[in-house]
Amino acid sequence: MAAVVVTGGIGTALSAKTNKITDKAMMLRGERFPRIIFHLVIMYLCKAGLENASKCVQQFITMLPNLISEEDQCKNSLHFIIWSLLRVRSHYGELDDGARFHVISHLILETVIYGKSMLATSILGKDDSAEANSNKESGFILNLVQKDRVLAAASDEVKYMKDAKADRLRQLQDLNSKLDERLIEDIEQLQSLEDDIQFAKTAAISGDDNRKAAFKLAFDEDQQIVADKWIHIFRALSDERGPWSASPFPNNLVTYWKHDKTEDKWRRRMKLKRNYKFDERICQPLSTKSTNENTAPSVDPFVSAKIPEKMKRFLLKGVRGITGDVGSESCEDNNDTSEPSQNKPSENQVSSDAANSADSSDYPTSSVQNRKEQSSTGGDNDYAEVLSSVHCVLVTPKRKLAGQFTITRNALHFSFEFLVEGTGGSSVFNKFQDNKESDAKSELGSVEKLKGNSDVGRGNEAGSGDALMKSQSSKIKHHRRWKITRIRAVYWTRYLLQYTATEIFFDDANAPIFLNFSSQNDAKNVGSLLVSLRNDALFPKGSTKDKNSVISFVDRKVALEMAESARESWRKREISNFEYLMILNTLSGRSYNDLTQYPIFPWILADYSSEKLDFNKSSTFRDLSKPVGALDAKRFKGGKFDHADRLFQSIESTYRNCLSNTSDVKELTPEFFYMPEFLENLNSYHFGVKQDGEPLGHVGLPPWAKGSPEEFIHINREALESEYVSSNLHHWIDLIFGYKQRGKPAVEAANIFYYLTYEGAVDLENMDDMLQKSAIEDQIANFGQTPIQIFRKKHPRRGPPIPIAHPLYFAPQSITVTSVVPSAISSSSSVLFIGLLDSNIVLMGEELILSVKLWLTTQLQSGGNFTFSGSLEPFFGIGSDVISPRKVATSLAENVEFGRQCLAAVQIHGDNYLILCGNWENSFQIISLSDGRIVQSIRQHKDVVSCVAVSSDGSVIATGSYDTTIMIWHAFRGRSNDKRSKNASNDLSTKDHVIIENPSHILCGHDDIITCLFVSKELDIVISGSKDGTCIFHTLREGTYVRSIRHPSGAGLSKLVASQHGRIVFYSDSDLSLHMYSINGKHIASSESNGRLNCMELSCCGEFMVCAGDHGQIVLRSMDSLGVVWRYDGSGKTITSLAVTPEECFLAGTKDGSLIVFSIENPLLRKGGIQRNKVKSSVG
Repeated sequence: MAAVVVTGGIGTALSAKTNKITDKAMMLRGERFPRIIFHLVIMYLCKAGLENASKCVQQFITMLPNLISEEDQCKNSLHFIIWSLLRVRSHYGELDDGARFHVISHLILETVIYGKSMLATSILGKDDSAEANSNKESGFILNLVQKDRVLAAASDEVKYMKDAKADRLRQLQDLNSKLDERLIEDIEQLQSLEDDIQFAKTAAISGDDNRKAAFKLAFDEDQQIVADKWIHIFRALSDERGPWSASPFPNNLVTYWKHDKTEDKWRRRMKLKRNYKFDERICQPLSTKSTNENTAPSVDPFVSAKIPEKMKRFLLKGVRGITGDVGSESCEDNNDTSEPSQNKPSENQVSSDAANSADSSDYPTSSVQNRKEQSSTGGDNDYAEVLSSVHCVLVTPKRKLAGQFTITRNALHFSFEFLVEGTGGSSVFNKFQDNKESDAKSELGSVEKLKGNSDVGRGNEAGSGDALMKSQSSKIKHHRRWKITRIRAVYWTRYLLQYTATEIFFDDANAPIFLNFSSQNDAKNVGSLLVSLRNDALFPKGSTKDKNSVISFVDRKVALEMAESARESWRKREISNFEYLMILNTLSGRSYNDLTQYPIFPWILADYSSEKLDFNKSSTFRDLSKPVGALDAKRFKGGKFDHADRLFQSIESTYRNCLSNTSDVKELTPEFFYMPEFLENLNSYHFGVKQDGEPLGHVGLPPWAKGSPEEFIHINREALESEYVSSNLHHWIDLIFGYKQRGKPAVEAANIFYYLTYEGAVDLENMDDMLQKSAIEDQIANFGQTPIQIFRKKHPRRGPPIPIAHPLYFAPQSITVTSVVPSAISSSSSVLFIGLLDSNIVLMGEELILSVKLWLTTQLQSGGNFTFSGSLEPFFGIGSDVISPRKVATSLAENVEFGRQCLAAVQIHGDNYLILCGNWENSFQIISLSDGRIVQSIRQHKDVVSCVAVSSDGSVIATGSYDTTIMIWHAFRGRSNDKRSKNASNDLSTKDHVIIENPSHILCGHDDIITCLFVSKELDIVISGSKDGTCIFHTLREGTYVRSIRHPSGAGLSKLVASQHGRIVFYSDSDLSLHMYSINGKHIASSESNGRLNCMELSCCGEFMVCAGDHGQIVLRSMDSLGVVWRYDGSGKTITSLAVTPEECFLAGTKDGSLIVFSIENPLLRKGGIQRNKVKSSVG
């Protein structure tokens, strides 16, 4: 600044502003401004050129009036200024040849002039002699200056300078602080920028990883789909009903079976399915096995098929070559050594096949090919976003699979990584990282690996241990998928006594899956996410939610609430004993998937030696108030499950062993109450030979079972539902699930087990010693686990029976004719069909006359008027018309036998419809029951549609045809005019459609007209009967062939019914006979119908069949033996149609058009004052 001032003058330093600006500056600066001006003047006079010094002096002189005032402080400053100027003149006055002296003198003079008033005292104080003696100006002026004032001003200046310096230091410190703050801000901004960059980088990498994961899921699923599709084609062509079968049905080939995991709503697994990978060496003695270790485990089921060699190579290439080493559960053929065919299927064909089977376990709402196209064009994609991916162990009864569980918005995926040895506890999760590193190293050798795989079947042998594991892994399905919308329930449960597992249940007959995670948090987070996704998928924002359909994540709190609700339902007799025990097992963590906590049921009977059981004697039953271990006080240790004599070989010996062997405290499993097949050695396994030389085969049954596993199961189940058990079951519940499980009540009840079987005995989660932790997990797996304690208080007793709710069970003789409605449709039209939908009765006459009437129950009688004839006051009745009789606008084919099999009533999304087939244009039609209008007509069959069947929930429809095929159809899940729909043209074309017009499966195998059908979503089965007497079973989800049975005499099948308990009955008009089979194809009973039957219907409970026909009687038969329970005489008219209401009333339509109501008319039964009157069954 000094340089600027010296070179530019004081005007430049002060910006050469006007006086107004200067005055303002002075007011702002206060006393600082005069000091600054004075310092600048001194600097100019000492350092600047003469011209600049002169200008500075002139400018300073103009400011003097503003700088000089009468204040005492200013007087001191004036004296100090004058003194300072004199000092400057004496030192610098000689510069510029003395010219600077005159400039300074001029300034001094002007200053004295402007300050003379303040200097006057000094002037007056001087005598004239002194002035006369001073001849020089300087002396004169110097005499004007008072020393004390100069010193005071100098002192003040020094103080000012010190303050200014201190102020500058403070300012410097403030500046440094601000600089530091700014530096910190810059550093923080830089760090924030780096964080943003890192976040964006991480997000990009994560997004890329998600895309890779999504792509891998899609790829794995496509590979699995292709493999399964080829296997399905291979088997369909070569099985006993296929066109290239070497042994067409019927044949004498040995078929091997295994347990099907399909569950019904009561969690029963009743079915068997074909075991295509059966190891026949299991059927041989141990000595024979050792000599045949290198033999193939089973014969290739397709090798013997009559398949052209070129086509066989083509199919094998599809099964094995295209899928590479994906490994499918269906991939069994490893013996083929033929060269691959050159006829490689086109890429489009393979893609189409994969697409058509992409989601066979789910019921699509649009064609699978369309779904694929939408995915490829950026539409709704199952793999668009991976929401969660976590390591887990998939626990099954047979093996434990470690892998990656991935959740997308629409589906669950499990990708298999390696087989788990041992318990599958916490140590498994340490292996994932090891496997990841191992896989990274092995990627370099992937090409050699693929080359090595091409040599499979050529005799190359791999290493020992690793090769065996890889061989086992290659037979396991590597990718599994389940749809989010099919989730029915998600339970948080235990594995090895730790709450690290989740069990997921589905509503489409898919078996539940049991997943164990590394921590409780993973298990809870996965469960909560699945429930949220499922509810959002079924009930999007803005849609109406059905409270009964929205599910919650079942943690311990929710499970206890559900247990309380189930307890009340059981106490009120709303559910059976079996249902209640199954619910408690599920809520207490018992699972079919985990053998260490398998569902548990009680021993019910104590008599396994009598020829006949008497349920009226308490000694027939086991004491349910005591655990098995306390039923006999004389118990000692002994026995291990390791010798043929100790294997499960007899019901009686097993029960006796439980009474006498201290180490054997086994209760029963659910299969003892519904599955007779587990008591038979159907596959002829070699279990060994007992000490007496007798080989083990079927399980020995008590005498009262008459050698029949079906009879044993029936009696055991009947005992479970008996009044004795109903009155005492709460005691056993207290022992197993209730307050007697632990503590002092458990000790008093002798209900104590090994401490490691109890939850909370050890804290495995916080145990650091992995070796000790693994050892304890092994012990838990070995000893099993006590159920989760559900009830803390004494369980209430079951309420008394309600006979009026189940008259067929308690008193079938109480049912009688209570009303008759003549000419229900028209005077000349026989009633061929009666359907029940809620409170509506759907009637169809032989001339295609449709009518819908109101079904009046006790809840509706007060608001409706009866239209019956007669003087009796009925308990139930027929109400007024909902739809008055009208003719359906369609025409039947000339050769069709129109009857009950051509009609089905169904409720879809709350609307009622009637499905009608037999039309001349080979279609079937959907008729609205609100107005009788035909809303949809579907034509896909190549000949007349001969029969139709509907699943219990109305979501699946099956149609059979004269073209010998069965087609499976699915109802639309939601309204097709959803605002979210992206395909407007599709909405316009399907806005009135009820059923998707593309069949999900076309089932083949019959050689004649399809005459009768049954379809069950819960049992995952489609049963079809044909005119040639053949009955074929297919799975519903996959459409795969299961088995065939034939009418004993080969007569054509006319009618077929099947119960939810797995019993099938078919009837033939040719020999007027009834034949009962199990769902697994075993013949159970046969009976004569004693006349032509026009209708066969089942009660809602599935335990009774109601038949009627030309003889005019209604015959009630047992679905356990076909025995006649009761006969009901009607009005002597030919009965052409029947229906059984949920209240167990009969509605019978007659040939003359009347509608007869059979209902209870026993006052004692109404009051609930009688016990069950068991009517003896009679055959014939």
